[in-house]
Amino acid sequence: MEYKEYFSDLDFCKEIQKKYGKSFYAGTLFLLPEERDATFVLYAFFRFPDEYVDTYYKDQKDVALSKITDWNNVWHKCYAGEDFEIAESERKVLRATAYIFQKYRIPFEYSQAFLEAMIQDTWKERYETYKELEDYMFGSASVVGLMMTYIFCSNDARFFKDTEYRENILDKARTLGEALQMTNFLRDIGEDYDDRGRIYLPQEDMKKFCVTEDDIKNKKISSEFIELMEFEMSRTNNLYEYADEGIMLLPKKASRGVYVARVLYSKILNKIVEAKYDTLSARRGLSALEKKYIALKTLVIFK
Repeated sequence: MEYKEYFSDLDFCKEIQKKYGKSFYAGTLFLLPEERDATFVLYAFFRFPDEYVDTYYKDQKDVALSKITDWNNVWHKCYAGEDFEIAESERKVLRATAYIFQKYRIPFEYSQAFLEAMIQDTWKERYETYKELEDYMFGSASVVGLMMTYIFCSNDARFFKDTEYRENILDKARTLGEALQMTNFLRDIGEDYDDRGRIYLPQEDMKKFCVTEDDIKNKKISSEFIELMEFEMSRTNNLYEYADEGIMLLPKKASRGVYVARVLYSKILNKIVEAKYDTLSARRGLSALEKKYIALKTLVIFK
């Protein structure tokens, strides 16, 4: 792919993230220009299959599966430099993504793990254990952090030469992706159930705290539900804390942007507490003004 073609597709990718990924977009703005552009592209690549699932999941699961499979087949051709047929908007995203993967030496298997998770979303609605959910989150979220790490460390010779050092950073990046995804799940419990029939809370945890699917269906904020939420939020906060060490190992300017995104997302947990744990009747999040204030405050105190 030619350099000029990548930049001709970049604006389209940027608008996708600006529209759909507001918290990530706010954090992205603090990255270096090339890193920011690469983030726009990857977000767009993730967004299309995710949108296929959300659009067709309820009544046309076979259509969602077919579209993701087609996307993956065309992605293989695009990455290999072969001709492919697809709508122009999707062509822009795939072409730019292939450029980013090759420029930053991102392992191709990360893209396959992500698409496998999207395919899983077309048929799987419950997760029995946290380990089962964790396996899903590797593809749906953690690989995002892994891809971004390759971008941030592209000029770090040690990252590519020192296996132990690289694996340590990648492990923390995987954990951050898991923390962000868990935050999404806790924020969107009601929406996921009402719109998609999904419950991402591990079934073993629901049983442990005596929370039933009827409680979620009937939007019952019981003491048992609050205890379950406190348990999952504590687990998620531990993930954030573990991931922080990896953020600090990133190049300075990259770590600032990632840490802003991490703080913005983790603050969603505070909003859930303020709402007395009710994420069944409404989605809890930060206002645009709150995001700006928190981002600027985080940058001031960032060391």
